[in-house]
Amino acid sequence: MYNRLAAIPALMLITALSIVSCGEYKDTGSVVLKSPDNRTEVKFELKAMAEPYPEGISMYYQVKRDDTQILRESPLGLNFGPAGAVFNDLVIIGTSDTSGVDQFDTPFSKRSSVKAEYNEMTVTLRQKTIPAKTFSVIFRAYNDGVAFRYAFPKQEPDLKIPSAERKGFLDKFVLTDEMTGFYFPVDVDVFAAYTSVLPPHNYERWYLPGKLSQITRDSTAALPLLAIFPDGKAVCFAEADLEGYPASYVHGVRNIPNALATLLIPLPGEKEIKTNGQIPFVTPWRVLMIADQAGKLIESDLILSLSKPSRLTDVSWIKPGKASWDWWSGKVVAKNRGRVTEGGFETSTYEHYIRFAAEARLQYCLIDAGWYGGDQDTSADITKPLETVDMPRLVQLADSLGIKLILWVNWERVDKQIDQAFPLYQQWGIAGVKIDYMDRDDQEMVDWYRKVVEKAAQYKLLVDFHGAFKPDGLRRTWPNLITREAVIGLEYLKWSNWANPEHNVTIPYTRMLVGPMDYTPGGFQHATAKTFNPRNIDPVTLSTRCHQLAMFVVYESPLQVLADSPSNYRGEKGLDFISLVPTVWSDTRFLAGEVANYIVLARKNGNNWYIGAMTDENGREVEVPLDFLGGGSWKMKAWADGPKADTKPEEVTVLEMNLDPAAPLAIKMAPNGGFAAVLEPR
Repeated sequence: MYNRLAAIPALMLITALSIVSCGEYKDTGSVVLKSPDNRTEVKFELKAMAEPYPEGISMYYQVKRDDTQILRESPLGLNFGPAGAVFNDLVIIGTSDTSGVDQFDTPFSKRSSVKAEYNEMTVTLRQKTIPAKTFSVIFRAYNDGVAFRYAFPKQEPDLKIPSAERKGFLDKFVLTDEMTGFYFPVDVDVFAAYTSVLPPHNYERWYLPGKLSQITRDSTAALPLLAIFPDGKAVCFAEADLEGYPASYVHGVRNIPNALATLLIPLPGEKEIKTNGQIPFVTPWRVLMIADQAGKLIESDLILSLSKPSRLTDVSWIKPGKASWDWWSGKVVAKNRGRVTEGGFETSTYEHYIRFAAEARLQYCLIDAGWYGGDQDTSADITKPLETVDMPRLVQLADSLGIKLILWVNWERVDKQIDQAFPLYQQWGIAGVKIDYMDRDDQEMVDWYRKVVEKAAQYKLLVDFHGAFKPDGLRRTWPNLITREAVIGLEYLKWSNWANPEHNVTIPYTRMLVGPMDYTPGGFQHATAKTFNPRNIDPVTLSTRCHQLAMFVVYESPLQVLADSPSNYRGEKGLDFISLVPTVWSDTRFLAGEVANYIVLARKNGNNWYIGAMTDENGREVEVPLDFLGGGSWKMKAWADGPKADTKPEEVTVLEMNLDPAAPLAIKMAPNGGFAAVLEPR
C-alpha cells in the first residue's frame, strides 16, 4: 500500500536491540535502518527518557550521518483531539523492511531522469489502552537523506466495548496537533524564514542566518529550513507529498535546548482543528535532505522521489520556456530620452509585449492582472476581458508569431468559475494560468491546489501559483504545475531593497531546494547600493547585469518570466544570452559557493553546459573545476562583469575562448555581480 514500486530483494537493512516478529509484542526496543550506501541511519525506539522529556515510554527516533549525530532522541506522535493522542503507552506488533529503486523521467526539472535507491522500514504499533489505535511509522533512508510518515489503516472496532461507549476514529477523525520533534545534539547554524502563525502564508520572507537556539517557543519558522553542522554537513528540513493535511512549520521547545517541534496551521475559522480526515490515511513525508556541504543539497531529488508518480500519460503539450511580462515595468511601452510611456489595459499594450516575445525568441507572453478587472476585485468575471482588450486578436497575433499566452487570474474567481473559465481558456487557445493571492497553506488550501492542477491538466493548461506556499513535489504528480512563487522575487524592488544580492545567493541553498521558484529574473536597469531607490514604474535592480543573467542558470524554473520592458532589453548586451539559455536541464552540478555569499552552478541541456555564478556585495575571484565536462575540446562564450561594473553595473564584457577541461575556469565577479556562460563541444 505504501511502497509504490515492486520491491527488489530485501537487503540486511535492520539491526536491532529487540527484533519483533509476528505474535511477539514489545513495549520497549529499537530498530535501525541504514541507507543503501550505509552512511546514513535512522533509529526508532520505544523508551523512557529523563526530564525534561515526558514521563513514561514513548516513541523516539534518531538520525546519524557517518560520525555526525544529526538528531538525538526526537519525539513522534499525533493528537486526535477527542479520540486521544498516539505517542506513548504503545507496543510494537510488527516490523518489516524492503528496498526499492524509484526511477522516473523528469523532463521539466534540473535533470532528465531520477534514479533514487532507498531502504524502507515499517514499524507497526498498537496502543495498550482501549480503544486501541493501530498505526505504523514508515521510514525511508536514501543516500541523500531520510524521510518518515505516519500511516493509519482501517481500524477494527473493539467489540468488547458497548457501541454507545466507543470513541471515534473508525472512519473519520480530527487532528489537533502533530508531536513530531527535531532535537539536535548541538546548537547548529541555521537559515530560517520566520513568519506568523496567522495568514498570510506566502513564503515571501528572507532566510535569515542565526543559531538554532534563536528559534524559540514563541517564534515560527517555515520549511524549508537549512541547518549546517560544525563539520560542514548540511540538512534541509522539508516535507513532501502534502495532501489532506496542512503545511507544517517549526518552533522551539520550552525547557529543551536545541530542539524544534512541528507546528500545523489550523483550518479557517478554527483554533485547534488542523485536519478533518478519513481513515485510512497517511501523513506527508517529514524529510531530512542531507549532504556533506550545503551546495550539494541543490543536486538532490528527494522531494520528487517521495511524491506520487505522474497522473499524466501524455506530457507532450507541456512546453517549458520563457515569457515576456507587462507587470514589473508598469506596462512601459516606450522610452525616449529618459521619458517613459506607460501602456494601459488595452490590446495595443499586450501586442507590444507579444511582439517582443517573438523578437527575443521567447515562447510565451504573460498577461498579468487587469485584463478582466482589478487584481483585488473578487467580483470580476474572469471569462470576460475588458472592452479594451481584444482577446481573439491577441491570441491570433501570438499564434502567428509562434507565441502562446498565459493569463493572470485571482484565485477566488478561479474557485468560483473554474468549470467555466478553464474550458473557455482552452477554446481561446490560452496555454496557461498564473493564479494569485491564495496566501494560505491550511488543509483546505493544500487540497485546493491539487484540485486546480488536475482540472487545468484536463484542459491542457499550465499552472503558475503566486501568493503560494512552498513546493512539496506536487509537480511530479501533475507536471503541468510548471512553477510557483513562494519567494521574495524581483517584484520587491518596486517598493523595497529586499531582493538584494545577499538574498539572491541565499535562496538557491534554501527555498530552491524544494522546487522551482518564479523569481522573475532579468531586470536590465541597474543601480549600486548607493544609487538604488525603489520605484514602481520602470524599476531598477540592485545588482549588475551579469548577476541578473546568471539567474537564468542558477534559479530552477521551467517557466522563466522576464521582468523588464522591451524598451530596456532591445539592443542591450545580454539579451542574446537570455534568448538562447534553456529553462530545463538534463543534469545539474554544484561547483562552488557558500550560503549567502556566492554560488556557481553548472547545468546541462543537450550537448551544451551552462554556467551561472552570482555573488553578494563582495567582489570575488573563483576558480571552478571543469571535470564535469568529461574531457574533449570545448569552446566557451561568456558574459562577465565589465571592468567598471562596480560603479557601472550595466557594463558587460563578452568573452569567447577555447577551454581545457583539465584546467580550472577562473571567474571574476564585481560586487553584486555575476557571470554567465555557455560551453559547447568543439
